[in-house]
Amino acid sequence: MSTDDSHRGRAETLRAAIAGHTGITEAALRTAVAARAAGGPPVAEPYDELARRIGEASYRVTDAEVDAVRQVTGSDKAAFEVVMSACVGAGLARWDAAARAIAEATDAPA
Repeated sequence: MSTDDSHRGRAETLRAAIAGHTGITEAALRTAVAARAAGGPPVAEPYDELARRIGEASYRVTDAEVDAVRQVTGSDKAAFEVVMSACVGAGLARWDAAARAIAEATDAPA
């Protein structure tokens, strides 16, 4: 397996983990939050604002946004899953963009 294939495989493993059925929260919520953080369609509040902010500028996430998710999910672990899903979604969106840019640059004539 080449390094490029290995990286793609790891990205796919992350995508599968978000969509998996072993979490506390529903897989549909985790995948929707991940998609929202990647610039996808809005999701229900309080998840939407948190996911959007994580995707755009995670350093601007507020305690109140996290607390709102904690209140709705009912636990720190469930809130962590939502936050982590948004982080993975945002990171994978950047990974996908970088992989496309590299592929385009590689295909460019010298």
